[in-house]
Amino acid sequence: MFISHETPEQTQRRLQRVAAAARIEFLEGEWWYEAFPLNDLATRQRPDAVALVRDQDCWSQLVPVREGDHPLESFRLWRFHFPGEVDNSGFVGWLATRIKERTGSGIFVVCGYDSRHGGIYDYWGCPAAAAVAVLTEIRALTTTLRVGRAEEGDVESLDGIRMRVVSTASGGEVSSETQFTFSQEGPVVSAHYVGGTVRLGYLVGNLTQGHLRFRYAQVDGEGRVDGGHSICDLQRLPDGRIRLLEHFEWESRDGSGTNVLEEVE
Repeated sequence: MFISHETPEQTQRRLQRVAAAARIEFLEGEWWYEAFPLNDLATRQRPDAVALVRDQDCWSQLVPVREGDHPLESFRLWRFHFPGEVDNSGFVGWLATRIKERTGSGIFVVCGYDSRHGGIYDYWGCPAAAAVAVLTEIRALTTTLRVGRAEEGDVESLDGIRMRVVSTASGGEVSSETQFTFSQEGPVVSAHYVGGTVRLGYLVGNLTQGHLRFRYAQVDGEGRVDGGHSICDLQRLPDGRIRLLEHFEWESRDGSGTNVLEEVE
């Protein structure tokens, strides 16, 4: 259990990083809470239940809807596993508020603990009738990076981020000595890079839904000019830094591959 003191802005940034670092699984089908008397546990408990709780009158188990069931309300479920080193305190309230504001739906949460997979994990549920909107919001939150702000509001941004190459393909020209500095205005992203065999290089492109599409041009130490295009994926590392996977293809020469860049703090 983490105890911390932070400003609202620091909490917002931390919980966005928690969402990006969490492992999420969406459960198939619809689920419901089946209630039965306390004395019927031995005969009514189902092995496919993901939660079993009781009050003073009955047991209630969260199980898949099967043919012949008559649920008063059915739900869609998803599950979060959090890395053990990540401070996820306040995440439930933050995400529940976000879902309510953006979709109008309420949610419920059931927690468990697994020491083999980072510790605390959560089962989340929303009404089946609201599932399309809610699950779309969850997927967007956990697969896109919201790392800055622009005049249009909360947007994906790489503005001011510096990165170094941690690995490259045999057809690449960059190396661990190459540093990239990014700028962004709205969805338009650019970067200049230097170091190693690269005397000067530029990337220009767009960032949409967590994916970058670039055109690049560069000059090497011997004065040769080359260029090509790339499609990139963005990821959050467990420590909150950004990783960029650049799948490139030369147009001025033969060759293609993947460069891996990571943010320099």
